[in-house]
Amino acid sequence: MQISRKPNKIIISFCGKLIDVLHIAFITDQPLDAPLRGFPPNQPNLLNAIQSWINEIE
Repeated sequence: MQISRKPNKIIISFCGKLIDVLHIAFITDQPLDAPLRGFPPNQPNLLNAIQSWINEIE
């Protein structure tokens, strides 16, 4: 099974409708428009970066 690193337009559109009530992030190489958040899969300390984002939300 291969996992795509690029969220497709349908998923981005759907998430755009939920963004007022949810915080949404993707692990992707594709740039995303705010308020969606993207983290590159090869980012050093990816887990720490995601945890920092979660801490910002709280």
